[in-house]
Amino acid sequence: MQVKICGITSGKAAAEAAAAGANAVGLNFVGGPRQLSTDAAAEILSGLPPLITPVALVRLERGRMPDDLLELLGQFWVPHVQVYGDVTSESLTLLAQDGFRALAVIAVRDEHFARGVNDLLVRTRGRGPAAIVLDTYDPDRLGGTGKPMEWEWVARATAGGACSHWPPVILAGGLSPDNVAEAVGKVHPYGVDVSSGVEVPGSPGIKDPDKMRLFVQNARKGEEG
Repeated sequence: MQVKICGITSGKAAAEAAAAGANAVGLNFVGGPRQLSTDAAAEILSGLPPLITPVALVRLERGRMPDDLLELLGQFWVPHVQVYGDVTSESLTLLAQDGFRALAVIAVRDEHFARGVNDLLVRTRGRGPAAIVLDTYDPDRLGGTGKPMEWEWVARATAGGACSHWPPVILAGGLSPDNVAEAVGKVHPYGVDVSSGVEVPGSPGIKDPDKMRLFVQNARKGEEG
């Protein structure tokens, strides 16, 4: 079970996420209270513990990232990007040519969410995403809703074979130490992604080391169960 702790805003939090057993940390360049400047991200990346994978959350415009962000990710060799915005076969091809692997986000609005994934895979045929991130739909946000989805929708799609040809699925949206084991037991994803669920209440971007540790433990217990 791969675990990504997203919305990391400091080198200290990145080190604590690694100590908690996370495989990856997410750096937000898209928006909201956890958005990083390139200078703040450079500080985090320069001190990132070994064997921890950084994932950059980026918005594509006309299929490309901003030049300053592209330079930063190249400098620190951040190969994984969680993409929002203009996700097409052409944009994924450009990212691949620059050495990136794209994680495409799909908002789960209802039980027919699999159509959105299949539409994306058809549009990007020949150069599909490396993984699919399933997040809860929110009309006012691209992601980071902090709200759980109906996991049964995903479980039924999986049981019915709708996901058999998909890339690996990473489950996001409202996960916490209290519910991640149940979510993993129902959905059986490749990985899970958490942000607000492991934070100090009322303090966006401030991670709680104990919550991170418990989240990782419970995610892997859910896989075993």
